[in-house]
Order: sequence, then structure tokens, then C-alpha cells
Amino acid sequence: MASSSFPLHLILLAINLLLLPSVVTPSTGRYSAIFSFGDSLADTGNLVFFSGGKDQANRPPYGETYFHRPNGRYSDGRIILDFIAQTTGLPLVRPYPAGRGSEGFVYGANFAVAGACALSNAFYEAEGFNVTWEDYSLGTQLKWFEQLLSSSSVLAPNDALSKSLFVMGEMGANDYSSVLVGDNPIESARALVAPVARAIGAAIDALVRTGAKTVLVSGVFPLGCVPLFLTRFRTRNADAYDPATGCLKWLNELSQHHNLLLQRELRRLRRAHPHSTIIYADIYAAMMAIYTSPSQFGEPPKATASSLSCLVTTNTCHCLANEMGAGMTSTLEACCGGEGPYDYNSSVTCGDPTSTLCSDPWSYVSWDGRHLTDAANQIIAHGIVGGPNVQVSLYGNVDPK
Repeated sequence: MASSSFPLHLILLAINLLLLPSVVTPSTGRYSAIFSFGDSLADTGNLVFFSGGKDQANRPPYGETYFHRPNGRYSDGRIILDFIAQTTGLPLVRPYPAGRGSEGFVYGANFAVAGACALSNAFYEAEGFNVTWEDYSLGTQLKWFEQLLSSSSVLAPNDALSKSLFVMGEMGANDYSSVLVGDNPIESARALVAPVARAIGAAIDALVRTGAKTVLVSGVFPLGCVPLFLTRFRTRNADAYDPATGCLKWLNELSQHHNLLLQRELRRLRRAHPHSTIIYADIYAAMMAIYTSPSQFGEPPKATASSLSCLVTTNTCHCLANEMGAGMTSTLEACCGGEGPYDYNSSVTCGDPTSTLCSDPWSYVSWDGRHLTDAANQIIAHGIVGGPNVQVSLYGNVDPK
């Protein structure tokens, strides 16, 4: 419970949120605000707030590359959401409820929380799981969004929602991880894919019915290439690994299955809401391109407002995030972590006194064994907002694949 005096760590967090580098003038582009939902890949300070400032994202070296201080993001710098905001000419999206203040949420709000599942705790309890995590699921995040809408003078003008970009960040990885790490069979995780896809679809449906006209929806990343899972499920069976990337094939197949069912759900939603634009962001393909040909990637060219051709108002749009850069050398190792074959150790997390830190995070895909570096996030975001492989028509519908 809160004490009578405001904790110092929360004061420092509030100061950090106010000092975040961002565009402070109103956007003159297509979108007037951004509303974001998701997990740690999209969190900009909410879990740090809920943890009372004790979460690892609130300690060095998090944030060092771009912000030069911890700022609630699970990266050495910016996340994909930040790059999208900067490209649209909008301020970096304020976290909710961590970012509440006199400024309000005129330019949007971020409801994403690290560790969030797509499915509610009630679902897992009904299925007999031992639930040990807080319920920051999509249902909870939607309730916060409803609270924001019911607040006075936080959104302007009246048509703000129709002119806003809604970002449904990657969801599902925590659902599958909570099952797999508990030594449950892969079939248990696969059984969750359909309910997860439906939960994401239900959340998007609710947003569109509330007034959202443009929704960008992320798929799941290649789980088999994440240092956390590569370490947890390490095996001497060479056939378990993709020889071209070193990733675990069975986990990547789980990601692909998720993305397949999610895209089916999005096609259903497009038919149900023909006057809204529901965009699929294929971060799986974007990341696999890096893992397959790392020498072709590195610090990508800066995205500009003119590269937002993908986010035009068409009935359907499939964004394939894949943009050439200058060269990454470390694809499966963590830049910041502990000793281990993938520089990841669950007992020595990034920021611990005994953890190690690379000197060139721009050449790494993984920041801390679970999340992405600023460089990787930039490559993916640049592809989402205007990469050369985006399948979109400025003048008509696109056949969703």
C-alpha cells in the first residue's frame, strides 16, 4: 500500500518520464495520437511503476544507448513503438497509469505492461494452472483504456479515436512461456494458440467498435531464436536446430502457428469491419531475415514521415518489416547478461553486479536475452512504416495473404 510520503524512486521515474526526448509539437501528419497495448516489447514504464521502481528496467544499463538512463523500457534504447511515434511526428507515447499527470493523454497512451498475457488469469485458473503473476492481460488493458475514455478533458477533439493509430503489440509470447518454462509439453502451448488469437481478435474488435479506424497488429517473434529459450531448452540433438540460423525449430514452428491463426482472425475482422484498416506487422519475417543474413543488417537508415505509405487507410494492409542495414554480428547472444552459451543466465540478469555488458549493442539482436536492442527495434520499425517489402496499394484493396 502507498505510504504517506511519495517514494523517491517514483519521483525519479516521474522525472524520467517528463524528460524523455520526444517531439513536443502537435503532429501535422495522418495520425493525431497513438494508443498502444502489449507486453514488455511495448512497455514504456508501466511495470516499473507497478513494481515500485524495483524492476530491472529501472536500473542501468537499461536505456543507456539512446536515453542515457533507465526509462522503463526493456532495451538499451528505444522500442518499436518509439520509432513509430517518432516517424509519425508524435511525442513518445506516455505510459498509463505510470504517466498520469496534468499533461493528460492528448497524444495517446500506452497500456502495455511487461509480462502481460493475452489471456486473463481467470482463464488459466479455470484450466488448472498455478497462476503466480499479476493480471495485466489484454482484458485489463482494455479496462484502463475505458477508464481513460471516461475521464474528462484527456482526449481532444471528439473525433480523436478515428484519427488515432492503435498499436496492438506482440501478445502471446508470455502465454506460451508461462506454460513451457513450467516443463509442460509443447502440446500444452499449442493448445493455447487458438484462444490467444481469439483474445487478440476480441480486443481489436472492441477497439474498432469504440471508434478505432486504424489498428496495427504485431505477430509473434521467432521464439526459437531467443537466448532465454535457447538456454532453457538447449539440447545435444542437432536436428532440433535450424542449421541456417541456430534457432530451435520446434519453437519457431509454434510462433508460425500463432501468426497463421492470428492472420486468419484479422481477415475475419476485416470482413466484419470493412471501414476500418487492420494492418498486420510481420515481425517474425523481419527478425528471421536478420537471423538468416546478419551481415546485411545493422544500423538502418532513419525512417521519415514520408515512409508511412504502409499506414494509409485501405481496407487491408500487410506490412512486412524487412529493411537492409549495415551488418549485425551477434544474433543469438545477449548483449547484457550472465555466463552461458548464449550469454544468458536466469540467475544473473542484466544490471546485476556480476552481469556482463557488450561494448557494441548495435551489433546485437538481443539486449538482455529476452528483449531487443535499439538497433534491432529500429530495423523492424523502419520496415513496418515503409520497408521495401510492404504489400500495400495506395488506391485500392490488398489481397490479404
